[in-house]
Amino acid sequence: MKTYLVGGAVRDKLLGIPVKDHDWVVVGSSPDEMKKKGFKQVGKDFPVFINPKTGEEYALARTERKSGHGYTGFEFDTNPNVTLEEDLYRRDLTINAIAQDENGNLIDPFNGQDDIKNKKLRHVSDAFSEDPLRVLRVARFYAKFDGDFVVVPATVDKIKEIVESGELEHLTPERKWLEIYKAAEKDLGWFFDFLITHNARDRLFPEIQDEPHTSSINYPICPEDATKIERISVPLCNWIRNPESIESFCQNLKVPNEYKSLALLLSNCYEEYVGYLPNCIEEYDSLLSLIKKIDIRKKDRLNSFMRCAYQAADRISDVKIHKVFFENLIKNINNFKLSDEDQKKPGLEIKNIIENAHREIAQDAIRNFLNKSDQSHT
Repeated sequence: MKTYLVGGAVRDKLLGIPVKDHDWVVVGSSPDEMKKKGFKQVGKDFPVFINPKTGEEYALARTERKSGHGYTGFEFDTNPNVTLEEDLYRRDLTINAIAQDENGNLIDPFNGQDDIKNKKLRHVSDAFSEDPLRVLRVARFYAKFDGDFVVVPATVDKIKEIVESGELEHLTPERKWLEIYKAAEKDLGWFFDFLITHNARDRLFPEIQDEPHTSSINYPICPEDATKIERISVPLCNWIRNPESIESFCQNLKVPNEYKSLALLLSNCYEEYVGYLPNCIEEYDSLLSLIKKIDIRKKDRLNSFMRCAYQAADRISDVKIHKVFFENLIKNINNFKLSDEDQKKPGLEIKNIIENAHREIAQDAIRNFLNKSDQSHT
């Protein structure tokens, strides 16, 4: 029994990128032997085990044979005679088919180190075209390296073969979403651009447009320290553009609500929000309508929305005034509390009291803004 570090950990170490996860392949063992050593089996399709001390994944070396459609249509052989080279042969790209033994020696039968040095994305074998998921994986690695790695012509041909085979249609919504989620470590624009260039977009994500909505000044920008939700929601807003298509995209891929919610909020309200500054006291209704659409009760989403809005500060007239105006307005609305006496009144009366209070707060905010504006011009 021999154990090797494989895949992303070896690749990222060679690239000088911080290593996040360690995956291991075990040669010359069996499920029974792994269990006797205290490993816990978790894999359903093929034997994967968790090291009880480190929590890292250990997979038995295996070979694959295509037996059906999609990325799950494979039969696996994990007998103890499967060699390390046979296991590496089934992997997608040469840069991911490098192993490291317990002494730190590299095993690189497909010259992945050369492709890392020359910034090439190259498939390992002809079996590449049997797995449609690999189109998304190559797109993800293209994005990971900010488009700086070139897909070699032979691999481009393999991608074309997969696209034309119809196999992409067999990818599950959950798996497609997972690849988007993983790709969002970097700019998702590279990921979408790759799929468009290689004619995979229409079969995977037809709602995505040919280019992002960046020809207008009214589009949100991710903060440099963006959260994962912001890294996904902002590109969805910019690349899909309209709320109906965002809704369709999220429904088709079963996108978690927190991502869909922010993408829809940006699509529906961003342009109106960054363009708003009051001109007269009578505008309180439109201001309250905007506040209602933003829904300031959802504080985490509101914070992300405003972060993305003020990231493009040069697009907002009098940005400091704009930010102070809305921050104070939102704070005053949130600080309003019903009196003990009002809380005992019927529901409709309570609703009217809250609406009247919010109206007065909005009117005061506009009045103060206009007074300061007049003073600055005198």
